[in-house]
Amino acid sequence: MYEETQAHAYEPDVPRRRARDPKPEKPRRDRFLLVVLVQTVVCLLLILGAFLVSRGSMETWNAFRESCTALFGREDALAAVSDAVERFGDRVFGTQSGTATTTQAAAGAGGEDLAAPAQNASFAPYMVTGAFCVPVDYTRVSSPFGRRTNPVTNEAGFHAGTDLAAPAGTPIRAAFAGVVRTAGYSDVRGNYLVLSHGEAETLYGHCSELLVAEGTVVRAGETVALVGSTGQSTGPHLHFEVHIGGVRCDPAWLLFPDAV
Repeated sequence: MYEETQAHAYEPDVPRRRARDPKPEKPRRDRFLLVVLVQTVVCLLLILGAFLVSRGSMETWNAFRESCTALFGREDALAAVSDAVERFGDRVFGTQSGTATTTQAAAGAGGEDLAAPAQNASFAPYMVTGAFCVPVDYTRVSSPFGRRTNPVTNEAGFHAGTDLAAPAGTPIRAAFAGVVRTAGYSDVRGNYLVLSHGEAETLYGHCSELLVAEGTVVRAGETVALVGSTGQSTGPHLHFEVHIGGVRCDPAWLLFPDAV
């Protein structure tokens, strides 16, 4: 500190000119606007791509992809965007990216679809106040909620629940405390239960055996049935539905809250 003070004491008191003046920085505002513009364009492309995937038009999707390739100029970057589009379509439009018709994906899936999903199905998030219990120890999601090609009829439809593949005989638990409203059988659902939880209901389909009767009061987590493949089914699984106010809601908000 002392040496530095001494050195400055002998310098002439004249303004010193730097050898090179720094270039003025570009306004940060322009850079911010550019980032916002790019993000907006990408978001619009994602929405358009997801819509095309949801409609199942491969010719239109391929034309869209070629246009994006010309726009971005890099196939590897476009591949990442394509994957994002498919995931976005799965979440927003309920598509399954063409995987539902493969043997592996169809194993452990059910056949009940809605004809007019817009009237009584919703992807919107919702909240519950009661304690929730995952209804089965599943191995994978074999068919999510949303638009799909029906694994049994091979027709386009809207899947009203989430299919959770599990070995036959795996215990099925009540998702919430409630009362058994319906314990029955149908050609499509097979052996199934409907539990009432006040304004909400949960449905459990394709069971091999029902362990409770109508009117039974159950606790959250109590075993109410066993996994099976009854009704229209390609393999053992639980078809799980969530109804709120008569509207079928996406079970993913309960099953995978950190992933949606």
